[in-house]
Amino acid sequence: MSDALEVRSHVSRDLLQSAALFKNERLVVWEYVANELEYVDPGSSPTVRVKLDSKAHKISISGNGRGMSWEGPTGLDHFFFMHGENPDRAAGRPGRGLFGTGKSAAFGIGDVLRITTVRDRRRSTVELRREDLEAANSGSPVPVRTVEKSVKTDVSNGTLIEIEGIHLRALDQAGVVRYIERQLARWPKDVSVVVNNHVCEFTEPPVERTVEVRPTGETAEVIGDCLLSLKVSLSPLDEDLRGVSIFSEGVWHETTLGASAGKETAEFIFGEIDVPLLGGDKSVPPPFDASRSMRLNPDNPIVRAIHAFIGPPIEELRKELVRAQREQRKTEDAKRLQREAEQIEEIINDDFSAFRRQLQKVKAAAATTGPDIGSNPRPAGSSGEDDFLFGGDEPAEPTSLDGSPGRTTYGDGHPNGGPPRRLNPTVAPDQAGPETGHHEGAAPKKARKSGGFHIEFDNQGRDSDRAKYQPEKRLIYINLDHPQVAAALQGRGPEDPVFRRLAYEVAFSEYAVALASELDSRGEYIDPSDPIVDIRETLNRVARSAAALYSA
Repeated sequence: MSDALEVRSHVSRDLLQSAALFKNERLVVWEYVANELEYVDPGSSPTVRVKLDSKAHKISISGNGRGMSWEGPTGLDHFFFMHGENPDRAAGRPGRGLFGTGKSAAFGIGDVLRITTVRDRRRSTVELRREDLEAANSGSPVPVRTVEKSVKTDVSNGTLIEIEGIHLRALDQAGVVRYIERQLARWPKDVSVVVNNHVCEFTEPPVERTVEVRPTGETAEVIGDCLLSLKVSLSPLDEDLRGVSIFSEGVWHETTLGASAGKETAEFIFGEIDVPLLGGDKSVPPPFDASRSMRLNPDNPIVRAIHAFIGPPIEELRKELVRAQREQRKTEDAKRLQREAEQIEEIINDDFSAFRRQLQKVKAAAATTGPDIGSNPRPAGSSGEDDFLFGGDEPAEPTSLDGSPGRTTYGDGHPNGGPPRRLNPTVAPDQAGPETGHHEGAAPKKARKSGGFHIEFDNQGRDSDRAKYQPEKRLIYINLDHPQVAAALQGRGPEDPVFRRLAYEVAFSEYAVALASELDSRGEYIDPSDPIVDIRETLNRVARSAAALYSA
């Protein structure tokens, strides 16, 4: 018996555990797409085609990268070496490859990984199956099935990745496209990625202004000389576009708004910072791991310094936007538009309430117990309503400077059980109000505000969409700068039938799509045509409600 100990690894378990980090098709597809974009022959323009086949439970990713030979630093034998050193990094070329776990990505969602690759006119095809991994109990290396080895071919360099036996109910093409386009924001412009028939292109949102900040003093010593670029979008951003993207030599690691996340106007802020020192940091704990979580480790000293540096400028910019927005809402034109918005809200929310009641009846008839769409469970003891309290980020009008009356006491000396008296002034929501307030759930616990849809008119730029929906707030923006909307308003007031009819049509269309999206997110649809039917029916209902608007 040897007295020497050595560190070993159970290969199959190691690979499957690494694969578990790739939890959805977005991460899996991008892992192989990025390889084809990054590892290319000099002078070539990378092109990658992705085919998502939900019916066959299969994904195919093909590209014109440099391909892989059978052996060598860029060969298949190295590709299947878990946690091996990336040969490009070893040669001094920075890139994404760091942990050597990407080859396992397919098994995060599927059962079969097949690779067909061509290098120097030699084609090889290999296959790895989940059943082989699960059968390997000894911890020994897992054999990869060879379909063909170094067969002569006239085909140019490139690789085809096929993932089969996918366990997902359906493949989210829209989500894959959005994720790839977000990643391509920092990629060289001569790359091409096509998902099914969609050409992925990242288009930066229309920008109102840009603020640039560089670190100084001790911060600069820790994170280096880098540039923080903050941008204000003309229209509210989708959730995955908000915040500052943190890069290191072009590799994206995190996007964050810091302490400003979720606050008023934060949805208009985005930007980026590239910190080269981050990628090569050897501190303990490390700045990031192999989980592809897109979250940096806040306990790492460089990460901590980055967050401390970008947080205050983001919050300062956010507060500027809040002040500007409140000033704009005080204008007479803004008040007139708000009155029109409230009339649109009334029609939409009457329809929404009726729709929820009908949906609840349908579910009850089917003996289901799921929550009604739009309903929010409330804590025990809650009154079921939200309080609007003094202080916060929302404009408000004072209603009393003496606070609320609070609980009273009956003749027997027992209180009525109401909330304690609040000493701050009481306020009510008012877009032009001089004070501020915030919504808070009734005692004893905070509860989310439950309500319908809200409409706002806003100037979001000529190139932005006619309307924008913010799901987390159930807020529909109507873009006053859109050419069609601007033409309807030009020379007219908000009450003019021409503008009013268009505003209603825009809001109704966005509401119909938003309602279908909410149903889809709750898994209500089975057939792909179901949302189309619902959108058509919703438009018909609300159009009937507003029919009088279109009469002479």
